[in-house]
Amino acid sequence: MFIPHASVFAAGEFQADYDVQYAISPAGKTIVTQTITLTNKLANFYPKQYSLLVDSDRISSVIAYDDEGVITPIISVKEGRTDIILTFNAKNIGLGKISSFSLRYEHAGIASKNGNIWEVYIPGIANDPDIATYDVTLSVPPSFGSASYISPLPSKEQTWTKDQMISGGIAAAYGTEQYFDVSLIYELSNPLLTSQSIGLALPPDTAYQKVTVKRLHPKPETTERDKDGNWLAYYTLMPAQSFSVTADMQVRTYLYPRKDYFQPKINSSVYTQQRTYWETSDPDITALAASYRTPDAIYRYVSRILTYDYDRINAPTERLGARKALDAPNTALCTEFTDVFIAIARAAGMPARRNIGYAYTNNARLRPLSVESDVLHAWPEYYDRQNNIWIPIDPTWAHTTGGADYFSKLDFNHIVFAINGVDSSLPYPAGFYRKAETKTKNVHVDFSQSVSTLLPPKISISIEFPQQVGTGTSVRGQIIVHNEGGESAYLLPIDAQSDIGGIVIHEIIDELLPYATQKIPITAHIPQSLNKKTGTIHVQAYEASVSTSFTVQPMYILYGIVIAIACIILLLSVHLLRLLWKRLHKK
Repeated sequence: MFIPHASVFAAGEFQADYDVQYAISPAGKTIVTQTITLTNKLANFYPKQYSLLVDSDRISSVIAYDDEGVITPIISVKEGRTDIILTFNAKNIGLGKISSFSLRYEHAGIASKNGNIWEVYIPGIANDPDIATYDVTLSVPPSFGSASYISPLPSKEQTWTKDQMISGGIAAAYGTEQYFDVSLIYELSNPLLTSQSIGLALPPDTAYQKVTVKRLHPKPETTERDKDGNWLAYYTLMPAQSFSVTADMQVRTYLYPRKDYFQPKINSSVYTQQRTYWETSDPDITALAASYRTPDAIYRYVSRILTYDYDRINAPTERLGARKALDAPNTALCTEFTDVFIAIARAAGMPARRNIGYAYTNNARLRPLSVESDVLHAWPEYYDRQNNIWIPIDPTWAHTTGGADYFSKLDFNHIVFAINGVDSSLPYPAGFYRKAETKTKNVHVDFSQSVSTLLPPKISISIEFPQQVGTGTSVRGQIIVHNEGGESAYLLPIDAQSDIGGIVIHEIIDELLPYATQKIPITAHIPQSLNKKTGTIHVQAYEASVSTSFTVQPMYILYGIVIAIACIILLLSVHLLRLLWKRLHKK
């Protein structure tokens, strides 16, 4: 936990009242001004020193003074933390005597411009009983724009209080959407003696992210969405074949659900079942599920009961699962925070699943990443039945930040690479396709320097249908709809009709992924009474359209053609037999 103050006094000697102001400049540098009043609670004591421990090494320009003048601070930096010690000039002895002093410093780690978003994080404080009041005010420049969220909201006017600060501090963001450039490498290999089809997981669209595939090389044979919503790109590998797939894309992330996102209905029972790492039938987990009946309650329990083990980050790690994590709560990584939440939620009948991917952090201690391959991150989400939406949360970062709210909203910094729900481990995310001998990173994520324009779906259509059909028959064909663009197309209307044969189709394709193909069967019923005639089938899909023509032949003509062809074949066969007989006879 980040502790912004630590008194050198004995408990009960003094009462402390704080007025703390955070003023952020347009460039993001923050001036922190603390005005502190100490009231003697004992007759024979007076405050000699004050110590402030800041969980950052980005502190500068420290100035302090009390009623008798300037105080020269003693500053030391160790293991990313800054310790500031002040020795007071004034000596106010006596019960009820008041000593006031001010401390001012610049903090470069409070506000940061991450891509398109300004983020502000003011850490919380320790729950010290000697602190009577701790009031915090925050001012940001107009250039930051409107706030997308401030959590928690000030309790009185523009002021946060002690109770709010001991519950995790203040988090705020300014902007509406974030943009990331993502480059992924998937190293595929087939050790089998037979060909193998491999479906690799691309970062998918979710309610909170929009994906534009700018380049996928080589192109897949097809793509499809699985039951969890993953985008699977399929490649066939021949025996002993190996090759790499490169995916370049731009990912937009949002704080609130996208209005244009289509969420198919889910089978809730699938997401409450026991799976490896999610031991819902374990007696202890069942008991916890009986005590914690809401996602919020489970989230708070998990972020409180588990302790993040920073020593495990750089070592080869075993995924413990919920049961083992509860047995060893002080050795948790993000996978354990996630698995314990999911197991308890599922045992309580609440659908839950795992997200695994990338999360941007500018402070690896407050917001750590800990999935071994390419430094990924895992976090859970639960299903809101009323609104038909999956809600992502992060109990790991709630714990490591000392209580920041990652339940009522997440942030702009989480990118989903893969979703595990039907299975607790599959599909694997990008970063898990690395060969043992590979030393370079396979996952590259940067804030976008330029933003790609969202384009309309790039849809192509073709029609497979016989060129000649007979009267009095039912003729089958199909419409082939292909998404040639890099963005998923939602609720795509398909309209088809024919002037002969009664083809009338009005369908909606819920989602057509980039590089995906969908086939729609069509059947034309050709009347018996028609004479020779030309028919047309016309298909419209979004802005794409195509037509094809076919010729209707009366059946007697077709029969005549067939008989004529058969006669020709028979005559040729007889002729060939005669020639063969003559040659044999001459010999």
